[in-house]
Amino acid sequence: MKKISLLAIALIMSALPMMADLTVLVMDSMQSLIPDAQVTLGKQSVKTRADGKAVFTPVVGKLIVTCEGYEKQTRSIDKITKDSLILIALKHAKVKVKPTSSYARGTEIKIRGTGSISADVRYSKARTMATADMVYAEEEVAMDVAPLMMAAESSYSGKKAVANNAVSAGKLTAGEVNDFARWNYWQHVLGETHKQYIDDWRILAQDRYVVQVTNRNGYPFANIPVNLIDAQGNTLYQTVTDNTGKAELWNNLTNGRKAKGTVKANGERTKGESLRVIVNGKKYSAKPFSEGCNAIVLDEACEAQDGVDVFFIFDATGSMGDELRYLQAEMRDVIARAEAATGGLSIRTGAVVYRDHGDQYLTRISRLTSRMSTTQAFIDKQEANGGGDFPEAIPEALMAALNSAGWDENARTRIAFLILDAPCHTDSATIALLHEQILNAAAMGVRIVPVVCSGLDKSGELLMRSIALATNGTSFFLTDDSGIGETHLKPTTDSLKVEHLNDMLVRTIVEFSYMPDCTGHWNEEQISQVDEYFIPNPFDTKDLSPEEITEKDSPSTLYLLDITGKLIMVYQGRLEDAGDAQLSKLRYQLSTGIYFVKAFYDGEWHTKKILVH
Repeated sequence: MKKISLLAIALIMSALPMMADLTVLVMDSMQSLIPDAQVTLGKQSVKTRADGKAVFTPVVGKLIVTCEGYEKQTRSIDKITKDSLILIALKHAKVKVKPTSSYARGTEIKIRGTGSISADVRYSKARTMATADMVYAEEEVAMDVAPLMMAAESSYSGKKAVANNAVSAGKLTAGEVNDFARWNYWQHVLGETHKQYIDDWRILAQDRYVVQVTNRNGYPFANIPVNLIDAQGNTLYQTVTDNTGKAELWNNLTNGRKAKGTVKANGERTKGESLRVIVNGKKYSAKPFSEGCNAIVLDEACEAQDGVDVFFIFDATGSMGDELRYLQAEMRDVIARAEAATGGLSIRTGAVVYRDHGDQYLTRISRLTSRMSTTQAFIDKQEANGGGDFPEAIPEALMAALNSAGWDENARTRIAFLILDAPCHTDSATIALLHEQILNAAAMGVRIVPVVCSGLDKSGELLMRSIALATNGTSFFLTDDSGIGETHLKPTTDSLKVEHLNDMLVRTIVEFSYMPDCTGHWNEEQISQVDEYFIPNPFDTKDLSPEEITEKDSPSTLYLLDITGKLIMVYQGRLEDAGDAQLSKLRYQLSTGIYFVKAFYDGEWHTKKILVH
């Protein structure tokens, strides 16, 4: 009888579909992700990670979540579906706040997980209370959930706060540093100006491989997994193609295993071990970027994808106080304009704010949602507090954003704007976590775009630009032109075009999202929108007609960039000759789309738009 029962169970189990992991996401009522909470399901018991997650083998039974300072929560799990995610919001343990003779009216009370708030009963003499020793019950403390008070907790006094009544969108100014477009200059940065900082982060974005994936009609495929492997089949890097069908891959990015041969200062590789790429399970030979793009054609039909995920990661420590309110206003403008600019696409937004270990919270999250008002309300109520030392918890913030935001793996575009004014810590454990999250972002196809505020140093600049390259993003640096905040770092570059930050953010969302229709062509509406939103970068440019260039004076070196401003190749020719016919010989390396040809002529950079069908 026992044998029959076991056989029956085995047959039943074999008939069931394989279940994915069960994930439990734990946060509090303020949307702070809670690490180190004890989560028990059946005989399994684990603690949540820095991203608030605990992962289990799926079973039905009783789920119990406990954490010091919070009320225990129990839930019965009687059904598990594929890719199940269970959200648990813990309530703070109930501790009443009572006035005593020790406090006079007007004191600002610090409540764990909320920042500095005014209690229902106010006191008059300031006194600091240890946040780690105090928890609260929401129904017993009256608090304003609008933007909370700033600077009472911050130990950073080097920046000035700004008056809220002067805050509005369209004031912050910034410049873009797109190192994909300035590839040769990036070699100069790595080999000379920032060479001393490479060991700080142990990231070297130099040994680059580019793969372009299209179908036979030239339609670019997004979200195609691409792996870079060595001769033994070991995976060196993995990512997915972007909206232009390109994948950026790196060998030896985090100073790990290095292929045989060496990389010269200009990024070229000496003769050594040959690498390969895997696309859709098939191996192809791979040449480094110095030798061109690896063009791969798939015999597949177009599959249009309309999802766009836009995520904001904010440093919310005290040093961000001079710019955070302006950034909140900019986000309201950007979110509204991005929705209009990507008309017809399904755009979702979300946000994470972070501080550092020992602060009132490590990370708070508003998961990706099609209700943009939800994201904006979350951003608006954040405050700048905490921090103290210079470095902050960037790896933990990335971990929360990548693992807990709910990304759509089928979206054509996934962007994370990383808005900050300080790098992370440099101890070995933090660096290892940072490397892990950068590689995870690349594998997920999340393109990180750092937005650098006042306060960052040159070492931090190298880190931000390296993160952008590693994840197929670009870099923004706020400038002093707005007169807002303290002195801003001037990035090391040969040219910086200053724009309004909100325009840059919208443009990037547009650039990273546009694709031709399934016929492989761009319609007139798309072209006009590109003209409206796309500002050729990174060079200052001037439109130039062929009649303005004589054969004698015509430049002979032309630079081809895609819609994102990324340098695709350098070739010899004349600007007036650049067109569809002249580019047809390069067609096998290009997807259908909009490109820009640039040339340096008469002391200026000039540009010409090219449509490749």
